[in-house]
Amino acid sequence: MLRLLMTGLVALLLALGCASPPTAPRAPAPATPPAELAGPAPTRHPLATPTATSRAPVLTPSPAVTATPAPAPTPISSPASTRALAPTSVPTPTSVPTPSPTPPPSPAATSVPLPTPVPTPTSAPDTTPPLAVTGLLTADAYDGRVNLRWDRSVAADFDHYRVYVGAAEIANVAGMTPVQRIADAAVTAQQVTGLEPGVKRYFAVTAVDGSGNEEKRVTGASAVSVAMPRGTPDPDLRVDVYDSGAAWAGTTLLADNHNLDRPRIIEVNMRGEVIWQYPVPPDLRAFTNPGFDVEPLPNGNILFVLPRNGVYEIDRSGKVVWSYLTGRISHDADRLPNGNTLFAFGADDGKGDAQVREVNPRGDVVWSWYARDHFDAPPYNDIYVEGWTHTNSVSRLPNGNTWISLRNFNVVVEVSPQGTIVRTIGKGTLTDQHDPELQSSGNMLVADHSVPQRAIELDAKTGQITWGFPMPERVTWPVRDANRLPNGNTLIVGTTRIVEVTADRKVVWQISLVGVSFTGRDAPARGFYKAERIGVGGRDAGR
Repeated sequence: MLRLLMTGLVALLLALGCASPPTAPRAPAPATPPAELAGPAPTRHPLATPTATSRAPVLTPSPAVTATPAPAPTPISSPASTRALAPTSVPTPTSVPTPSPTPPPSPAATSVPLPTPVPTPTSAPDTTPPLAVTGLLTADAYDGRVNLRWDRSVAADFDHYRVYVGAAEIANVAGMTPVQRIADAAVTAQQVTGLEPGVKRYFAVTAVDGSGNEEKRVTGASAVSVAMPRGTPDPDLRVDVYDSGAAWAGTTLLADNHNLDRPRIIEVNMRGEVIWQYPVPPDLRAFTNPGFDVEPLPNGNILFVLPRNGVYEIDRSGKVVWSYLTGRISHDADRLPNGNTLFAFGADDGKGDAQVREVNPRGDVVWSWYARDHFDAPPYNDIYVEGWTHTNSVSRLPNGNTWISLRNFNVVVEVSPQGTIVRTIGKGTLTDQHDPELQSSGNMLVADHSVPQRAIELDAKTGQITWGFPMPERVTWPVRDANRLPNGNTLIVGTTRIVEVTADRKVVWQISLVGVSFTGRDAPARGFYKAERIGVGGRDAGR
């Protein structure tokens, strides 16, 4: 019995001695070094001898008890006994992770209240009309037709034009009904038809925008449509093209030398009918080349050149009312505002000849110009083709200077009243040029004998070509005249054909010689030479 008590006491003391006393809280262990620096952790056998940190307390035996060696204790299977008998390992403290800062929420994840929509105010209706149409011009197109032209509307919201016609002057179109509507802003010309011939009518054009706004206040224009003058059909003449809505209406005055036995000056209507003619007298028929020039005068008379013979003025009855006879004349003559007559000479001219002269009504020479004073040196001094210079045109400019066309030199010179050459035009561009004409822009319109022959407009300052119309058919060569008409069209004269073309090169009128072509040395002397369009009311549109 005593022995059993001793055995239990020993077991209890062993259990108490092996139990770990309570420990104070440990400070956090330093962070575990990286694996590549720490090395492998030591491995402890489960039955290894406890370390000094876990040794049991020293037992002191009671004095009343004699210590007797006890038999080996029987293992106790309780959890407490197991902990007492098993070696205690020191646990590795768990590293406390350092808290990472929380990233701010992304905008997509953040719920942001949307701003309250502000109602869009309703825009006021458009009540502003386009600007008034400007530049309205009228032109009689004969037989109850009037052609209108105006400046293009610049309205950004353009919708259409409206055309109005009235019996009285139009200053405001309110209450009026338009007679035509044009949807294309680029169309700035229109023909009004169905008018009573001989009665004055008034016209206006407005622009309307997409909201229907229209400037009612206008600047109108007027016109009287008259009947086309009628004449006699000529079997040798034929009008191939006539667009009354685009052509500049009037009559055409020209010299016709296609029949050497019957040279004449004729005036034809838009249908090609001859309404007036002047047969050259038999004793003068030999003087029609080079340069059978014809010009209508403001008084209704006709001025014409008979080369190597003289310059004549006749009335409509054919009576000669003035003349200046000289063999030193060809190609061109102009009546100046002061009543003097300016003419050229290039028919077999020499260095001793004056290429230009101006005579007063009494026949006195008041001004002359000699090419020898400026060109009697290379490369010009040895040229000779039907004369030294073959000067074929002369015209007095508004600034008092004079343009002179020196055909053989392929240039036009501008000469001051003192005879000094102010500038030379067309060098390197022109070839055998004829009849240069000054334009309101300062440009020059001229017939040019490049291949193909053509009418061209060039910048007189730079020599650059700004417009042109070719005459590719050789049967029409030589081309010797080009005139700009008031509506912007151009009248071009070839030997067998005269054409009127628009700025975009559309042929709107054409008259031709029927079944005629010229060959041989006298070919350039035949057919048409120059022509002038006389507008309705007698206005000359040739210069």
